[in-house]
This record gives sequence, C-alpha cells and structure tokens, in this order.
Amino acid sequence: MVAPAKNDAQAQLPRIPQANLARQPILDKQLKTVGYELLFRGIETDRALFDDGTRATSTVLTNALSEFGLETVVGTLPAWVNFSAQYILDELPIPIGPKSLVIELLEDAVPTDELLERLKSLTKKGYRIALDDFVYSDTLKPLIEIAQVVKVDIRGQTIENIAQQAEAFKKFKVQLLAEKVERVSEYEACLKLGFTLFQGHFVCRPELMRQKRPPANRVALVRLMSELYAAEPNINQIRELVQLDVTLSYRLLKWLNSSLFALPHPVESIQQALIMLGINRLRNLVSLIVLARIDDRPSILFETALMRGRIGEKVAPHFGVAPDMMFTVGLFSVLDALIGVPMEQVLENMPLAQDIALAITQREGPCGRLLAGIEAHENGDWEGVQRVGLDLAVLSPAWVDALVWVRGVRSMMTSAAAGGQPVRKPSPSI
Repeated sequence: MVAPAKNDAQAQLPRIPQANLARQPILDKQLKTVGYELLFRGIETDRALFDDGTRATSTVLTNALSEFGLETVVGTLPAWVNFSAQYILDELPIPIGPKSLVIELLEDAVPTDELLERLKSLTKKGYRIALDDFVYSDTLKPLIEIAQVVKVDIRGQTIENIAQQAEAFKKFKVQLLAEKVERVSEYEACLKLGFTLFQGHFVCRPELMRQKRPPANRVALVRLMSELYAAEPNINQIRELVQLDVTLSYRLLKWLNSSLFALPHPVESIQQALIMLGINRLRNLVSLIVLARIDDRPSILFETALMRGRIGEKVAPHFGVAPDMMFTVGLFSVLDALIGVPMEQVLENMPLAQDIALAITQREGPCGRLLAGIEAHENGDWEGVQRVGLDLAVLSPAWVDALVWVRGVRSMMTSAAAGGQPVRKPSPSI
C-alpha cells in the first residue's frame, strides 16, 4: 500500500499514529440514533485488548478525546464506552461528563460491595450505567438495581430464550437494549417483548423493506436517478426532470452557490450547472439531495450512506479507483433500505455500470472490496479491514474527515431547506 500523499485537507486532520476508532449507533424504537458505542483496536495489532480491560478503556477514552475529538465522533449524542470492573474499582479518571457518556460495565463484573458502592457514586453524579452482554441471574440482582440499561446479546438465541430474559428484567426499572440485531424480524420481535433500544446492522439490510412497494413519490426519484446513471445520459431529459421538481431545483442551485463548492461564478440554471460540473459530479450531487429528501427512513441510513461515500472517495486513489465512482458505491450501498425495495429491483429500474452494481450487490471488484473494508470498520472488525488490504493509517484520517464532512452536509441541508446561509464550510467534494 502506497503511503497517502499529504494535502491541505489531511494536514488539518488529527494525527493518529497508533490508534483506530469506530462507532456503532444505538437506536431507539423509532430507529432514531440516540448514542454511539465506541469501538477500538490499535493499528499495531489486529486484536482487541480484552486481556487488559483497564488498558482498553483508557485507550478508548484517550483516543476519543485527544486523537479524534469527542464532538467529532459523536456530536451532541452520548458515547457508550466499555468499562471493566477494575477500572471502576481503581477509581481511575473518567474524563467525559455524565451527559456525554454511558458507562457499559463488562459482563464479567462481580457485584462486590465495593463495586456496588462505586457504581452508586457514579449514578449520583449523573452517569448512566449499562450492563453489557448481560444474562439474568439472581446473584446479579444488585447490579440490575443500580443500572439504567441492560444490553442483551440476541445472536444465536431463540425467541423463547430472549422472551424469558425480557420477562425476568420487567421487575426492574431498566431499559432493555437488544444488540447484535441483524434482521428486521428480530427487531420487530424484540420490540414486542419490551426492548426500547437496539444495536446492530439490520437497518442497512434489504429485508427491512421486502415485499413493499415504494411510495408514489419514490417513482419520480428513481426515474431521475435512472437517467443520471444511464450509459448515455440524456442531458435534456435530466434538465427537464430536475426543473419539474421545484424543491430539487431550488436546493441544487442553493448548494452550488454555497461555500460547499466555492465556484468562481454564480450558477443560475440547471443547464449552467451541467456545463460547470460535468455529469459525474452533478449526478453525485443530485443523488445526495434526492436521498436526503427521503425523510420517512431512519436518519442513520442516510448518515451511513454519506459516511461510506466520503470515506470511499478519500481512500479510492490508494486502490486505483476513481473517487467519484467510489462515492457512488458508498452512497448507494444502502439504497435498497432508503428507497424501500430490494436492491435487485432497484437495479432493474436504475441501470448502474456493471462494476458499480457488482460492488454494491456482491462486494466484488476493487470498489466492492473497498466497500467491504469500510463496512468492516463500521463493525470494529479490524481483521476484516486488513483482509481487503485497507491500511488503517489511511482509513482513520478519512473516517475523521467523513465525520466532519457529514456534519457539514447536514448543516447545508438544513440551511437550504430554511433558505438561510450555511453555518459550516465543508471541503469541496462530490
């Protein structure tokens, strides 16, 4: 892997010589993101530091604060961080305030009097305690009585076993979080059992939307993107489709005349936008705006699409892949869930280039392998990241850049919708 060339954008990013960090969203019943669990491995090893829980906790906290910046990683939402019992017993520093942190007590904790007193002291300060990978036992009642959240790993469990666990916790004042949720059927089953928080990758899977037809307004969106991604795009047809959608036209011109692009001359028409941007940059921009308007899907889906697109764009040159192509692959990797139909049906109506389609559906080719690596990073699967040849020294700065960029895009969307001026200045991209 060739070392990444330094440029102005990279120079502004935090240096991460021996650290890596990822995050996984915590979702509520409406699939709204309410927090992020922080996941860590060091670049010097592809193994977690599970043999030293105190060191692992210290490293996550240090890197989240000093290497990446907590606001960059989680914004205004709380970080969920694993804490060993020993870390708490030793009364080691907790440098994050109670409003910004949920303490996840690891499953091997033993409810000694000393540990219980320390946990009570933390809750009095306002910290929330979550019991990680927890299985009910009468001997663990003292921990449950202190905690606010219990995390139940549902992977490999029958619905009967999960129901028994949920029933056992009903006598306590705790929220139940189902983790390792991989299918929408599991989410729906846990929801019925009283779980109110969820963690897993089921929101990005096609089955979330299976057997459903897209709403009428989606047809127009797919029609527009089909024309944008045709082998020989009809520029006149694209212009007409965009102009027919007043809101889309307004937002497109608003974005083009903002600091996001910093174009030398104001753009006054769709035709002028086509000339100044070219079809590749225009199709990515229009796709981004179109997908942002789908507001009846979990916000984490759109955020995931943006993150994958931006990260892919940044690391693409190291894979010999065109950045705009990789942006498309990342952006469309959750298109099935956003649009509301299986990916196969989406691709029937939107003929993407074969290499892009294979990357999205089969994770094949350079773009597909790169997408698989980005997904592995989302899971904290560093072996999976390295398996596809993705250097963490390249990925980590790209990930931080994407976090900042996504926040800027969201600010731009809010500004465009309100007709005001953007409050941030994301670096030029798409």
